[in-house]
Amino acid sequence: MRPCPSALAAFLAGTQYDAWMADLYVFQLTDGLVLRYSGANAAVTVPAAGFADPQSLNYGSAQTFLLGPRFGRSKITTQVGIQPAELDIDIYVGAADMIGTFTFADAARIGLFDGATVELDRLIGAAPGDTSLGCLTWFYGRVADCDIGRSTIAMKVKSLMNLLAVQQMPRRLFAASCSHIFGDPMCGYNRVTGTAADGTTGGPARVTVTAAAGSAQSGLTLASPIAANTSDYVEGTLIGMTGANAGLTRTIASIQPDGLVVALFKPWLYPVAIGDQFYALPGCDHSTTGSGGCQRRNNLARFGGFPYIPPPEMAF
Repeated sequence: MRPCPSALAAFLAGTQYDAWMADLYVFQLTDGLVLRYSGANAAVTVPAAGFADPQSLNYGSAQTFLLGPRFGRSKITTQVGIQPAELDIDIYVGAADMIGTFTFADAARIGLFDGATVELDRLIGAAPGDTSLGCLTWFYGRVADCDIGRSTIAMKVKSLMNLLAVQQMPRRLFAASCSHIFGDPMCGYNRVTGTAADGTTGGPARVTVTAAAGSAQSGLTLASPIAANTSDYVEGTLIGMTGANAGLTRTIASIQPDGLVVALFKPWLYPVAIGDQFYALPGCDHSTTGSGGCQRRNNLARFGGFPYIPPPEMAF
């Protein structure tokens, strides 16, 4: 049963059979940015009471859904039992439809929608434009694939139940490199304080860096070196503190030996201004003795790999 606002439940149980309906689309990107668009012919604002599902990306406060690109979608099948569902969304974009400084097509090409969470809500009102009754959460899933055309983006979204079918079993495999996610409970390393799982301090920790002249959306030129050992922060994380990109995150691809030039896997959504500040969290190369590995971080006891396992061609 879908959670339903009390006002909407009373309306549906009443004697009025005419209703106005519109689709509302929510995209939560992996960097934390949330995009909300109206499938109606105008932007709509839904009050906080209009969201009854605690799992909804909209729950807890009033939300405004902007009039952006036009959307088309496939039908959604609802049935009893465990059955992964899929939703095909066609996004018809215009020249004015932008995400930051990127067009929708460019945003999809550089991977901003990869792994994004998508929520489809059905807004029901007594008359066109009425948002007082609230919404039903119609579909919830993650982006699986994007096919980018000249004016259309075909997006395939799979329900979260599909994650059950892609779980790695057995959970851990014998491999030379560490299988933990750096900083997760299995790893135990605190990326903010530089503290290992056993409480040993002194490892690479969070630092604050400032953008200088020459910075761009694809990478930063820093006012001072990020660290003496730049390998500590390769594959680490940059988090915007100030400026247009505040709150957004990006993964560090490489750092010049002088520690002043940082390249990113994905560009920032908005231009970087001189003086913008960012948090830099250390990364890990998932090795034992490498310059970015467990031994340097005093966390060798939590190493999750098997570096001495023989290669397959040596098996008898």
